[in-house]
Amino acid sequence: MFPMSRHVIRAAAPRVAAFRAVSRPFSGTPLFLNSKSSLFGELETSGGLKNQGSGQQVDEAASNASKLTERLEMAMQRDEEEEETPEQMQARKDAVTFDTDEHLQKFITERRPLQKPATEILLSPLKRQLYEAACAQGGGFYKRDAVVTLPGSPDKYKLRLTAKEIDVLEPSLYLKSYRLKSSMKKATIFLRLLRGMDLKKAITQCQFGDKAIAQETSELLLRGLEDAKAMHLDADDLYIAQIWTGSDGNWWKRIDIKGRGRHGIIRHRYVHIRCVLKSKSVTKRRLEYEAAQKQERRKPWVQLADKPVRGVTGGVYKW
Repeated sequence: MFPMSRHVIRAAAPRVAAFRAVSRPFSGTPLFLNSKSSLFGELETSGGLKNQGSGQQVDEAASNASKLTERLEMAMQRDEEEEETPEQMQARKDAVTFDTDEHLQKFITERRPLQKPATEILLSPLKRQLYEAACAQGGGFYKRDAVVTLPGSPDKYKLRLTAKEIDVLEPSLYLKSYRLKSSMKKATIFLRLLRGMDLKKAITQCQFGDKAIAQETSELLLRGLEDAKAMHLDADDLYIAQIWTGSDGNWWKRIDIKGRGRHGIIRHRYVHIRCVLKSKSVTKRRLEYEAAQKQERRKPWVQLADKPVRGVTGGVYKW
């Protein structure tokens, strides 16, 4: 160790009395609150307190602080009791915010062209008319091999779409979560509960869930409600068609020190959640219709089908 003199130790010891009073930077003159002029008080240099003891200074500073706290509480209570005047209400309504700024909202809409129905983005004008006419003829959803006639035209059309095209053209919302601190196994166990459930009912289940991933899923579905309002979709008509989780990559790793010279690896897993919202009045009704049509096309089951007997029986029956 290096030798240290007694004077060095004495200089390094802090002075406790210097911290008892509020002081200005680079100055040893104490400052106190003057409660006579304003609500918050003013900082005033007291030159006549040099001859007083340190205990009296501390008591005076504490009393000034308590008076300031009382005045602040009274001011906050008075502000809460006062009613808003008509001029203040009108000023608050006329204030430009993020939602009321027309130019900003127009700029955001132009920068986000995909915030439109899929029929306006993916279909040509003629196909869009045929698709809308087929949906109106089919009771709100597209039916396969439907013959459509446009108003004012004697021609007949048959619009053929694949299963993927039908799924894309129907109204839907795609939601993506942020980076979540959880594992895929924990998230999947909870997300299985929400598949096929109505959107608002799923939000209620998430808010009352005791899992850590439940609150994150609730925030994701609440953003889905806002997106539905922006897309002019009915929130009561939406349900969770698909919801899944996946690894978000870049897992953090730390060393787990164990006994007897052993060690392990602690992996901090991160996941994301993806969700697809569909419409009950369109997608769900179409799926029910297609399932009924498939059931009608099935042949009746018989125990012994009418098939030719092949091979040699060998003189005995083979059951």
